[in-house]
Amino acid sequence: MRTPAAVAAITCALGIVASGGQTATMRILSPTTDTVWTGATRMEVAIDPPSALANVRTARFSVDGVVACELEKPPWACIWDPGAVVSAHHVRVAVKLADGTPLVANVHTKQLASYDVRTEAVLVPVIVTHGGQFVRGLKQQDFEIVEDGVKQSIASIVSEDAPLDLVLAIDVSGSMEHALDDVKAAVKQLLSKLRAGDAATIVGFNDTTFLATEREKDQEAREQAVDLLTSWGGTSLYDATVSAIDLVSRDWGRKGIVIFSDGDDRNSITARDAATARVQASDAMLYTVGFGGGANVPALRLKLEQYAHDTGGRAFFPQKTQDLNRAFDEIVEELANQYVLSYSSTNVKQDNSWRTIKVRVKNGKYDVRARDGYRALEAQRAGR
Repeated sequence: MRTPAAVAAITCALGIVASGGQTATMRILSPTTDTVWTGATRMEVAIDPPSALANVRTARFSVDGVVACELEKPPWACIWDPGAVVSAHHVRVAVKLADGTPLVANVHTKQLASYDVRTEAVLVPVIVTHGGQFVRGLKQQDFEIVEDGVKQSIASIVSEDAPLDLVLAIDVSGSMEHALDDVKAAVKQLLSKLRAGDAATIVGFNDTTFLATEREKDQEAREQAVDLLTSWGGTSLYDATVSAIDLVSRDWGRKGIVIFSDGDDRNSITARDAATARVQASDAMLYTVGFGGGANVPALRLKLEQYAHDTGGRAFFPQKTQDLNRAFDEIVEELANQYVLSYSSTNVKQDNSWRTIKVRVKNGKYDVRARDGYRALEAQRAGR
C-alpha cells in the first residue's frame, strides 16, 4: 500500500495536483516534442478541467533553465525566440494555484536530424609527467599502446599545442544558492586561463540541463554566460553528464569535460549505469569537482571518482569555495599539457565490450596517465 507521501510524489511527477476538491492537470500545447524550434514561437498550456483555470494565480515559462516570462493573468501563453541557432530546447511551465500548490509540465523539443556513425578510431588523451613536471615535446613514435594485450599501431598524435575544446557543466540546483557567487567567480577564473583559440561550452544543470554558451572563444561572452546562471531546483547529475559528453566535439583534438556538483542525483531521467557506459565510451578526459554533499556523501564521491578514473581524469573534493581556484588551476594546467593519441583497434567488433588500454612512453621513466580502457559501443553520436 502506498503512503500519502508516495502518492503525492507520483501525482507531482505526472503534472497532476488536487486543489479545492478537484484534480487539475496541465499539458503544454505548444511547442510539442515534434517541434523543431525556429524563430518566435508561442508557448501555451492547457489546464483541465476548465473550471480549474479560475484557481491559477501565476504561470512561469522557462526555456533551458532561463525564465522566458512570468504571467499573473490569462492568457497563459507567451512568445519566445531562440535566436539563429537551431537546437533542442527544454520547456518547463510552473503554475501556482490559489491554495499555493504547484502544477508543473515539461516538454523537450526536437533536435535537428542527426545520424549515427561507427567509431573507427580510438582516441586516448594522455598526461605525461616526470618528477611532478609535465613532459612536453613528445612525438608519435615515443608512445606505445596495448589493447587487451595486443600492441596497436598509433595512427596520429595531437600535441599539447593544439586548441582545446572544453565543456564545463555546473550544478546550479537550489542547494547552491549561497555558494553560487563564489563558484561563478572561480569558473570565470578558470575560463580566463584558457589560451587563445581554446573554446568553452558552458552547461548549467539542476532539474534539467541547459546550454549557456557553446564553443565560445571570447572571454567577455563566456563571463556573461556565467553571470546568467541562477540556482533553483534539484540535481540531475546523470543527465548533465550525458549532455556534456554529447557536446564534446567528435573531431580529433584536445578535449576535456569538467563536471561540478554539490549534491546527489535525484532528478535524472538517465539511469546511473547508462551514464557510466557513456562515460566509458567517451574520448574526452573528464574531471569532476565534488563540493558540499558532492565531497562528503560516500556514494556520490565514489561516482565522481569513477567518472574521472574511467577517462584518465581526476576527481577533486574542495571543502570550501576558496579551494575551488586551486582545483580549477590544476585542471586547466593538465589540459594545457594533454596529448591525444589515435589508433584503429585490431578488434573490429562493436559489441559493447570493455577493452583495456595500457599506454607507455618507450624511453624514459615517466609517469603516464590515460584511461584504463573504453567501452566499444555499437554506435557513437555523430560530430556536431
